[in-house]
Amino acid sequence: MNSLIRGLAAASLAIFGFAGSATMADVARADVKLGDDTVLSQSPAYIVTYIEVVPTAEQGAADLLRKHAEASRGKDGNIGFEAVRRIGRDNHFVLLEAWKDPDARNAHASSQETIDFRKALQPHLYNPYDERPHAGLAAMDPTTIGKAGNSAIFAVTHVDIIPPEQFAPCKRQLDPNGPCGNDLVKQLVKVGQAAKGNLRFDALTQANRPNHMTVVEIWDSADSQKAHTASTPVRHFRDALSAVEPGSGVADDPLFVINPLTGSLYDERLYQAIR
Repeated sequence: MNSLIRGLAAASLAIFGFAGSATMADVARADVKLGDDTVLSQSPAYIVTYIEVVPTAEQGAADLLRKHAEASRGKDGNIGFEAVRRIGRDNHFVLLEAWKDPDARNAHASSQETIDFRKALQPHLYNPYDERPHAGLAAMDPTTIGKAGNSAIFAVTHVDIIPPEQFAPCKRQLDPNGPCGNDLVKQLVKVGQAAKGNLRFDALTQANRPNHMTVVEIWDSADSQKAHTASTPVRHFRDALSAVEPGSGVADDPLFVINPLTGSLYDERLYQAIR
């Protein structure tokens, strides 16, 4: 079974353009090339990690994550490190990291402190430690992001665009000339960054799967986040991502089935910082 898993992992790396001997550190260090030949630098380097622990360990895990985040902020090359807990699922967490470059990130990941943290966390996990390196697709300068207050809301959304729908021509879109998947996400970022109460609004591209993105938002309050979500531009974005007429709502035809640009649900999850 282990040999099968290793084989599948090597095949996946080969598919996405990495040598068979590549490690996740290699993936995290390389620039990211998109389907339209755009090249995204991984300086800064972003990491989004999903952590799920057994319910009985949620408080112990929260303490481990808080201490790890506090210690990591002082490390060479770190320009952002937040540990957040999912609202309504107290045993689900995310680590949001930003490093000046991949070497700084890899040095931290391989440090004894990080190894000890992961060993301490391991017995509490019921899902593997899901760490995903990213490059900035449309991202703010991490050094300009202010500290989130106690009432701040974090939104972390996984966006999976089907590769043929990332760039024009995108056949599922109402107008094949676009805007297609990546441009829709970048338009959303502009809207979000200009919205009242926004502290951070970034679209990050996953390094080993460049048709997968993570949208990271920080809002000063729940009210600000709700107002943004309910705004007309965001509703129109969600319609366009589903390849339906903006503002169309429920189709007149009860048998109509949408044919979205995405390969999975627009998976938006809300969090608060662990203090």
